[in-house]
Amino acid sequence: MVTPTEPSRAAESPGAGPSEADAAPVFAPAPAPATRELGGFLSLVLGRIVRGIKGMVPLVFAMGCQSAEPSQVPPRLEPPVEPVPSVSVAEEPVAPPPEAGPRELGKFNITFYYVVGEDEVVARPSRKKPPVNDNVAAAGTPDAEGSGADKELAAVAPPDPPEKYTLYGPGKGCEPIAETTREFVSELTMQGTGKLRDGRLVNIWGPCKCPNSPCFHVVEQQWGIGGGGRPLQPFRSVAVDPKLIKLGSLLYVPLLEGRTMPGRPPWGGYVHDGCVIADDTGGAVRNFQLDLFVGRKGWFLGMSGHPGPHSWARQIPVFDGSKVCERKGRKISRKAGSI
Repeated sequence: MVTPTEPSRAAESPGAGPSEADAAPVFAPAPAPATRELGGFLSLVLGRIVRGIKGMVPLVFAMGCQSAEPSQVPPRLEPPVEPVPSVSVAEEPVAPPPEAGPRELGKFNITFYYVVGEDEVVARPSRKKPPVNDNVAAAGTPDAEGSGADKELAAVAPPDPPEKYTLYGPGKGCEPIAETTREFVSELTMQGTGKLRDGRLVNIWGPCKCPNSPCFHVVEQQWGIGGGGRPLQPFRSVAVDPKLIKLGSLLYVPLLEGRTMPGRPPWGGYVHDGCVIADDTGGAVRNFQLDLFVGRKGWFLGMSGHPGPHSWARQIPVFDGSKVCERKGRKISRKAGSI
């Protein structure tokens, strides 16, 4: 911007005539403050641009050489960078799924029981001494030591018949059920169920105040009934300690799975799936013991191989079968789609 200058002091003096300088006003350019600031800013920017271009030239040149001859250009050393751990979606900690398999109840010793037949038990002769008769020599005589005719008679005399034992039914009347032998009663008490020679099936009832105890009762079920009142089923019913396992509980026994059961259908002759049910109790069944009902003595021998200790059935894991087994009526089986 151009502004007129002030009149000279000579023109202001009186009597002085006009000169050429006074004849025409003189205008002189003067830099404004805004112009100076703009010019300085542009110079500063231009200088920075020039310096930046000068600094980029060696870098561009080095990059070109590196692309052309990478083996001759030393690598640029970058400061070490600490890796930052990153968690992807796949690596995020996932809570373990809930337990899908059956719950183990512990390690059990497995035993076996069955319906004992009266005709399967051999009775021993009576242990009572024969009564003394007139032919027995008096004490102190030569024949008193068993020599002579008395010894020959004793050798040919038949043994005494087995001692009879009366089975009584429960109740105040103590009604007799049958006459049998002590050997059969001993087996019957241990197994819990027995078959008399006349075909009747008897179950142990429990202690009673009859002349002989325990008492028994006649049942109509083919295999007898368990302590819970349920009919027993070969290879499916087990006796348990009710303090440890509740009656009616389904159990899964891997030891039985895949084994062919003795006998014929529908009770035997099939491949077991490991599912059983707690249908019974027993006076000798305590703690971690599982007594498997196998129906008949022959089936018991066919399964175990011998009547002695069963080392193959010791410390066997037993599981809660509620997730893998089911009961429909009297049928126990594996659930569809289970393990």
